[in-house]
Amino acid sequence: MWKDSLIVGIEFIDLQHKELCDTTEKLLLITQDADPGKRKQECANAVAFLKDYAIRHFVAEEEYQRSISYRDILAHQALHRSFISAVNSLDQKLQDTDYGLPAVKEVSGFLTAWLTYHIAGIDQKLKKKERLSEDQAAVVTSYVNCFAQSAQNVFETMIGHPAGDAIYDAYHGNPDDIRIMIGLVGDAKGEAVFTFSREITFSLIRALTSIDLTEIDELAYSALSEISNIISGNASQLISAGGKSSDIQTPKVITDFTGKDNRSGFHFDTGVGLMAISVNVA
Repeated sequence: MWKDSLIVGIEFIDLQHKELCDTTEKLLLITQDADPGKRKQECANAVAFLKDYAIRHFVAEEEYQRSISYRDILAHQALHRSFISAVNSLDQKLQDTDYGLPAVKEVSGFLTAWLTYHIAGIDQKLKKKERLSEDQAAVVTSYVNCFAQSAQNVFETMIGHPAGDAIYDAYHGNPDDIRIMIGLVGDAKGEAVFTFSREITFSLIRALTSIDLTEIDELAYSALSEISNIISGNASQLISAGGKSSDIQTPKVITDFTGKDNRSGFHFDTGVGLMAISVNVA
């Protein structure tokens, strides 16, 4: 998982990020192990390390942020708390399922997507030349544009590959596409539905984990849910910057899609597969 593009140029933070990535990579390798006893022990060790080490890393990172009067420290702290809460919840799920393979894959997918975006995107603001810069909210003309802008930024940050221009027309998809729905609450109420073709799903997992999937499994569903969550969270911030409060709910995989989706939306033909987002906000 570790790449030069993840370096922020602060030695102790880079070293800690690398250890977090290495441990997440061990979890990905565990999903390939057919021995349930070995998988249980190694997974328990890896998650215990992550829970402890992530907390220590977050404390050190936040101390550094305070030392440089980092502007976004409160938002950054909220992301750290959200991560710890999610890992605790997933750890409980692992224990409840006796470290079953589907649960291990779900944890691995979430960690891979979250860490990749957090390090490649959010933590890059800590670089010396960027740490005190003021990010100005973009002028947006619609909720759909908020999601389009967010999706383009997240896709390029995580994969290092431009998503391309958003194509604003109806996309009804294929029966075997993967769909994730995220509810929106606040002044802007509704939902966003993310559609990922199998092609882009396999491409995303390969780029994030170097694993070549041949079928959609819990690892894919978990990673796609977290990617959808990140895009929606950033879009929600843009909506709030436009004067309307907005927050997001937990991602939900749609398994009963019947055909057409009449929401306003767009799609990207990325060159590595198709991704679409439809938005219905009142």
